[in-house]
Order: sequence, then structure tokens, then C-alpha cells
Amino acid sequence: MPTMSDRATGARRARAVVGLLLLTWGIAQARPHPGLTGPGLVITVGLVLGGAAWLVMTLHPGGRRLRVVGALACGAAGIAMLAAGGRGLPVIYPAAACYVAGRILPVSSAAVLSAPLAAGVAVAALVAGDGPGGALSGAASLLVGLLLGIVSRQRDRQETQTRLLAVETARAQEEHARAATLAERARLAREIHDVLAHSLSALSVQLETAAALLDRGRTATAAEVVDRAGRLAREGLAETRRAVTALRGDPLPLPELITALTDGYRTDLAAPARLTVTGEPRPLSAETGLALYRSAQEGLTNVRRHAAGSPVEVELAYRPTDVRLTVTDAGPQDGSRTPPGAGMAPGYGLTGLRERAELAGGTVTAGPDGAGWRLDVTMPG
Repeated sequence: MPTMSDRATGARRARAVVGLLLLTWGIAQARPHPGLTGPGLVITVGLVLGGAAWLVMTLHPGGRRLRVVGALACGAAGIAMLAAGGRGLPVIYPAAACYVAGRILPVSSAAVLSAPLAAGVAVAALVAGDGPGGALSGAASLLVGLLLGIVSRQRDRQETQTRLLAVETARAQEEHARAATLAERARLAREIHDVLAHSLSALSVQLETAAALLDRGRTATAAEVVDRAGRLAREGLAETRRAVTALRGDPLPLPELITALTDGYRTDLAAPARLTVTGEPRPLSAETGLALYRSAQEGLTNVRRHAAGSPVEVELAYRPTDVRLTVTDAGPQDGSRTPPGAGMAPGYGLTGLRERAELAGGTVTAGPDGAGWRLDVTMPG
């Protein structure tokens, strides 16, 4: 399919052919008429050679060298017809040659090519008896042709740069859209992984425990474990709904959710757990709210795994420019503790929390706090 540039080139060539036909007809009608002797022969040869050179310099798709030769030949044919007495129209040949030179050559090279043509036109005008005025006007017409060619060259260059810029802009937009799609896919994968890794792994452990108890005939204890597994399954469904809500961009009821996590720890382990909310709670973006919720969930899960039964303090502080969450435990009674994150599925430990917080512009720090452990998360908001 022809491009806009191809159509513009075709139109320019069509104008060149039509212009040549009209110019040839006009010179043939003027005096001296084309003939086989005297000035008429010069006009005949000039029309033939000038026309052929005109076609070469305007239509030839090859390199600049052949077109430059065509321009010189075209200009020389016009000068010869001017010297033979052809007034007016023959000057268009060297003027067109200067125009083409301005279009295809650097300014300095085009000026070098145009200078002898202008001098030739001036001499031809004097030979034909047009006087200094005619010589000056003929040379001025070539200067106009040269300037028009230079302007046309600059315009073509700007159009080319504009097209290239449009292509690069479209390419950049495509890359941006592709990157956004990949980021959204990564976000979906992270949320699905976090929900499944947390709930299904816990559910699997409970069911395996129930199966082992049944093998030993401890049906009552196994029933309790199955009930606990059912509760974990329901919590997993609720967790999935919360993740879907966040992915839709809806804000999460953060204080209520963290309260539920704290209450769950206190109920399950019969251990002290307290949540303190300071500042005025305010709506947060879905991404910020989910990152803080996941942090509280991860902090309490770490305590369950590495210091089960330890007293826990959770603080959610709404500050003027950010929100800070801290989860602190007192440490196990026997003083032993495995590093948080050991044996955990990739993407859901402290590394996963740091990655999630960084994507939302926040920070995560974790480390020993006396005999216990402290998780500190700060998010803009």
C-alpha cells in the first residue's frame, strides 16, 4: 500500500512532467521557432536535450550524481536557447536546475552548482541583447529557484523527522502498554500466590494431621483438626475476596482487617495480642492498604511459626504523610527462635513484603528487638 511519502513523490513527478510539456509547447510557439538551421536548430536541440535532462533530474530514482549531471545539462540547454534569442521561457530550465540542486544537495554544493548557471544566464542575456537588466533578472530567477529548492529540502527533512518521531512515539506507547500489562500480570500472580501459599499450605498441614490422628484412632482430636481446617478454608475464601477487592482498586477496611488478625492470634494461641491505632484513620489506596494488611498478616504468621504463644503488640499509626505498621513480639519462653522466613515459600516472606512495599513507595525493616522480633513497615499515604 502506497505511503503518504510515496504519494507525495508521485504527485511531484507528475507536476514535473506536466510542467515540461507546457514549457516545451510554450517555447515552440515563441520565436525563434524550432528548426533545422540557425537559431531554430539551437532551439530544437535545446528542447530535446533540455527535456531529456529535465526528466533525468526530476524523475530518476537513483543517486544524486546522475541527477546533478541532469541539472547541469538542463541548465546548459536553457542557456543555449537564451543565447539563440529565445526570451523568457528558456530561463526556466536553469532555474529548475537550481531548484533541484537546492533540494538534493547541501547548501554550499547547491550554491557552487548554481553560480556558473547564473553567470551563463547573465552572459546569454547580454549576447541576446537584453542588456544588464535582462541579465540581472535572469540571474535573480535562478537565485529564487535555488532558495525554493533549499526551503523544500528543509521541509522534507522536517516531515521525515516528524514521521520518525511519530513512529518512535507509537513504539514507546506500545512498549509502555506492554510493560503495564506485564506489571499487572505480575501483580495478579503475586496476589494469587500469596493467598494460595498462605491458606492452602496451612490447610494441607491440618488435613495431613487429621489423617494421621484418624490412623491412630483419635477421632475426637481429628474432628477438631478438621474443624480447624474448615475454618482455614473459609478464611482462605475471605482472603481471596479481599485480594479481588484490592485488585479492583477498592480501598480495604484496614483497621478492621488487622483487628481480625490480632483477635485470631489471641484466640488460637490463647496469648496476649493487642492492636493500637493512633491518628485519624483515613482511606488509603488499594495497593497501600493491601501492602499493610499483608505485612500484618506476615508478621503474625512469623510469630506463630517461630515464637508461638509470645505476647504480641501491633501498632497502626496514621501520620500526616504516611502510615506506619509495627508488629512486635516478646520472643519464645525458652529463648530459641528460628529466623523469620526460614522454610517459607518464595514470594511470601520478608523479601516478598519488601518487594511489595517498594512497588508502592514504602519501606520494610525487620530484626531482633530484645528477646523478640520487630517488623516495621512505612507506606506513603
